[in-house]
Amino acid sequence: MAPVLPAVDDLPASMVVSVNAKPQLVKDLASQDITCIPDSFILPEHERPCTAIQTEEVQIPVIDLADFHGEGRSKALKEITEACEDWGFFQVINHGVDISTIQNMWAVAREFFDMPLEDKLKYYTDDVTKPTRLGTSYNPTKESKLHWRDYFHQICNPLPDVIETWPDKPASYREVALEYTQALKSLAEQLFAALAESLGLHSTIFKEVFKAPDQHLMLNLYPPCPTPELTFGLASHSDPGGVTILLQDEVEGLQVFHKGDWITVKPITNALVINLGDAVQVFSNGRFKSVNHRALVNVNLRMSIPYFFDPAKDVTLAPFKSLLDENHPPLYREIVFKDHLLGFASKSLVGKFAVDYLKITDDQE
Repeated sequence: MAPVLPAVDDLPASMVVSVNAKPQLVKDLASQDITCIPDSFILPEHERPCTAIQTEEVQIPVIDLADFHGEGRSKALKEITEACEDWGFFQVINHGVDISTIQNMWAVAREFFDMPLEDKLKYYTDDVTKPTRLGTSYNPTKESKLHWRDYFHQICNPLPDVIETWPDKPASYREVALEYTQALKSLAEQLFAALAESLGLHSTIFKEVFKAPDQHLMLNLYPPCPTPELTFGLASHSDPGGVTILLQDEVEGLQVFHKGDWITVKPITNALVINLGDAVQVFSNGRFKSVNHRALVNVNLRMSIPYFFDPAKDVTLAPFKSLLDENHPPLYREIVFKDHLLGFASKSLVGKFAVDYLKITDDQE
C-alpha cells in the first residue's frame, strides 16, 4: 500500500527546499554531506533500531521453486506450508523470472532515481488516486517522525488505462517495467496455487479472489544515512494485501519479526523475497500469517523493489468457508478490502493494527 503524501505546504521545513518551496527528497538531503540527520527523522530513544534484538543466526526459509515443478514437489510444498505458518516470509530461488528481466529492472530503477530533481518532481503529488506518484517517508501527515526513504509508486492495472502515466524517462522504463511486472504476476499466480494446496483446498480457490487483482510496483531508495541508529527506512508493519514479491539489493536492511526477535534477511543474489499480507491471514482463518517487518537504513545506499499482488478493492475479506466447521469458527469478521485499505492508510505505520481490529476474539497470536 503506497503512502499518503502531504501537500507541499504541510511538509516539515527540513523536507522543503527554500526558494521555490519544492519538496526535497531524502536523496538530496543525503547529498549535502550532513553529519547527522535532521531532527524530523530522529526517533525517541526507545523507538530506535539500536535498542532492538537482532538475531543473525536464524534466517527466513529459502525455497527452491524448481522442486515444486519437479520430483521434489511434495518437499517444496511442505516447505512452503511451514514457511507460511511459521514465518509469513520466505525467499525463492529458481523462481522462473529471467535474470535479464531482473537486471534490467535494477538498471532502470537506478536511472530513475539518478535523474535530475526537476524530471522526478513531475510525479510528486499528494493525490493518492494518481496512478503514479513520487514521495518520501511513509505518511508525513500522520507521522511524528519521518522515514529516511524516497519512493516511486505506480499502479499496474488495468494496463491500457495506466501505462501512459508511467515515466517516459528513462526511455526504456515502460518496456522494462512492463516485462518485469508481467513476470511477477505469473509468479504470484503460481504462488497462490501453491498456497491453496498448502491449505488443503482446490488450487484455483484464490483465482476468484484475484480474478481482477490490484497490482502495484514500488521503487524504494534508502540513501546513505550518517546516523542510521537514530531512524528507520520504514517502521514496523504488515502489508495489507495478498502477497508482496520483493527484489532487494546486496545491502542488508530488511528485518522480519519472528518469535520475539528481529531477523535480518540475508540478501541472495537474484532471489525474491515473498511475504504474505493481511488478506491471506484472513482468508486462511489465521493459519497463514502476515508478519511485521521493517527496513533499516545504512551508511551505504540501499534499494528494493516490491511488487504488490492484492485483491480487487470490492472483494470481501473473510475466512474461506471450506476451512470452517464447529471446531474451527471464523476468527475474523468480514470487511471489504477497500475499507481495510482505508484503515491501513489512516495512521502511520504501527505494526499489524489493520488486521488486528478484524479479530473476533482476543486470544489469537
